[in-house]
Amino acid sequence: MNGGKGLMQAAAAVWWRDFVAWRKFWRSSILLNFGEPLTNLLALGIGLGAYVAVMQGVTFLQFIAPGLLAVTAMNAVTFDAGFETYDKLNSSGVYAAMLTSPLTVPEIVVGEYLWEATRAILYGSVFFIVILAFGLVHSLWSLLLPVPLVLFGVLFTAPALFVAAVARTHEQLFYYFSLVITPMFMFSGVFFPVGHLPWLVRDIIYILPLYHGVELTRALVLGQVNSGLLWQLVWLVGYAAVLAYLPVRALARRLTT
Repeated sequence: MNGGKGLMQAAAAVWWRDFVAWRKFWRSSILLNFGEPLTNLLALGIGLGAYVAVMQGVTFLQFIAPGLLAVTAMNAVTFDAGFETYDKLNSSGVYAAMLTSPLTVPEIVVGEYLWEATRAILYGSVFFIVILAFGLVHSLWSLLLPVPLVLFGVLFTAPALFVAAVARTHEQLFYYFSLVITPMFMFSGVFFPVGHLPWLVRDIIYILPLYHGVELTRALVLGQVNSGLLWQLVWLVGYAAVLAYLPVRALARRLTT
């Protein structure tokens, strides 16, 4: 087993391979990952915002914009990690080829985390520029957004890698997207405060990783920073730490059987 320095050097090689592959279709990749949240921002923020004047002391557009930034990062890494991992396992044989080199499965996984963290920062930053142009950023605290974005890159990539590793057909990926990602998008406080929901629903939402990501990004963008944000950060770090090892054994089993 390589030491920490060797692990990161090997992971960097995986990152570089993913970057080189991404350069071939970066324009369409940005458009696909950026189009939906931008549409939501315009259609809901401006359209529905005409009927919802104020939400938690800010305009409806100001309220949903930071949440959609978090969703942009989540979707970018989830769909890329899910579909690309499935392809690398079942079609292109990229992972099998990597294992013929000195790379190990943990090094491959860490490399994917580095790459998806890069994507989370990239797409989150592009969306940040848009909401900045709309005049929706109100604090220099927003310069700390790369911190939660990096955490999104790990905690949303890990389960996507796991699902792709255990999926036997391409269609099975959509169970995760439809039954986990979409409900989390709808009920994590992106479009409405969750504090007045029934207690059972509210308590379920409070354990969702996206909820804590939305709360943290919203506070940084709006400048509503307080000591309670440390709790949101602890949740995100805890999720990332717990989930990080999840896909390693699943990928190892697929690649060695």
